[in-house]
Amino acid sequence: MTHYCEVSINIKGIATEALLFSMPVWTPGSYMIRDYAGKVQNETATDNKGQCRSSEKISKNTWRVQTGGSKEINFSYRVYCNELTVRTSEVTSEHAFLNNSGVFMFVRGYENLPCRLNINLPKQWKEVSTGLEQTGKNKYRADNYDVFIDCPVEVGNQTILEFQIKKIPHKICLVGTGNYDAKKLIKDFRMIAETQIKFFNGKIPYKDYTYIVQLVEKGGGGLEHLNSFVVQFPRLNFNDAKMYRKFLGLVSHEFFHLWNVKRIRPEALGPFNYDRENYTQSLWVAEGWTSYYDNVLLRRTGLINNEEYLEFLEHEVNDIMRFSGRFHQPLRESSFDTWIKFYKKDENTNNAQVSYYTKGALVATMLNIEIMTATNCNKSLDEVMLNLYDDYTKNPRVGYTEDRVKQLCESLCGKSLDDFWRKYLDGTEELPITEYLARCGVMMNDENASVKCSLDIESKTENGKLIIAKVFADGSAYSAGLSSGDEIIAIDGYRVESELMNKIIADKKAGEEIEVMISRKGIKT
Repeated sequence: MTHYCEVSINIKGIATEALLFSMPVWTPGSYMIRDYAGKVQNETATDNKGQCRSSEKISKNTWRVQTGGSKEINFSYRVYCNELTVRTSEVTSEHAFLNNSGVFMFVRGYENLPCRLNINLPKQWKEVSTGLEQTGKNKYRADNYDVFIDCPVEVGNQTILEFQIKKIPHKICLVGTGNYDAKKLIKDFRMIAETQIKFFNGKIPYKDYTYIVQLVEKGGGGLEHLNSFVVQFPRLNFNDAKMYRKFLGLVSHEFFHLWNVKRIRPEALGPFNYDRENYTQSLWVAEGWTSYYDNVLLRRTGLINNEEYLEFLEHEVNDIMRFSGRFHQPLRESSFDTWIKFYKKDENTNNAQVSYYTKGALVATMLNIEIMTATNCNKSLDEVMLNLYDDYTKNPRVGYTEDRVKQLCESLCGKSLDDFWRKYLDGTEELPITEYLARCGVMMNDENASVKCSLDIESKTENGKLIIAKVFADGSAYSAGLSSGDEIIAIDGYRVESELMNKIIADKKAGEEIEVMISRKGIKT
């Protein structure tokens, strides 16, 4: 088992003395520099006669090949693929999953030309799953490099489930084994797709759709693509009703990205620069509104009921309100800083950051209620999304501005939303989500209103030691000077493990002091 993908790029009709081959440093939809070129090795260049041509690495992700006047060049290399996530690649004896932006380089100056892909399969593998247009057996094409890398490839013996909507084929590709019900998956995936297509006035923006579902021991997440998505789900969790609802929410989220992000997009996200960060302050719309609609549209399918929808909403509220990071990072800034913060969480993240997914969804909820209140429930945030999609259909090359989003919301509300933007997007004021939901007859109860004793930490057990993983700002442990990494040895003279610590704390009264013995970096304090 080598975990290597062998790649050969063939360029014809060359009219220059040199070609530049570059590996993207990030994947669209996953906003962090990943430096995929670090997995590349054994680069060689030859001409159409098999003669070696000089190749030189000139930056962290770019190689220069001297053509020597040849009209055709083959540039070959290997990529180490041993990380199965939705944004990386894996090659094993059982299958290959290729996240194209981390495997296939682009040739500078050729990005807008058609791409063709030939896949050489091991004899024991029978299936190829991808959103690329098929032109022959194991042969595929794309109009340009942007389209090409937006179509990940799964190769192996994955299970394929199929259905059609308006005669358009949809394939569910299940990678690995699991306790899923195939008929139920087809029914539920179809209902989600049909509901969202109906939402956008029945317009289907693709010729076919591929769902790639990685069945794993543990893990999760998803990544949207042009006419496909990739999601992960624990293989034995399909019979857990709550976990399955979360899975359907993930499916709904990634499918909704077909419109919101892949078509309706912030102006900064396209055309892409694959060499560096592509900054935008609008991920609260691109991801936050998608997080709002994934559950709203799941409710409209009938796959969840009102109570289950409110459980999702409750989870979003708790994710924001539990942590002080909401008072330190504005929503639009969290989008801009995603490249250096969101995917690089540490023990202080909850104290310093806010999620543009979750807070963006709550802001979408508030905007929806603003519009419904102003229009006597005749209009909603739906009209904003549909207008943005109409803008896209009129000029697909141009992304939206936040001014356009604000203008559409204001036109439906019939008033200025300057204060709303200032407080909740550019500022860090508390979201009055309780008051907004009350307008709809939804009452929220703060279960923390009664004082409960807590150290305000998250702990973990490592090698039999009780270790502080996180210390929440302004809590008891924070005020006492405890830190992540400290080992808790005893409380009030009693040696403790996790369960006993929680019991001792629960028996205390508010304001009562305790004595905590810790070891910090191996020294008892």
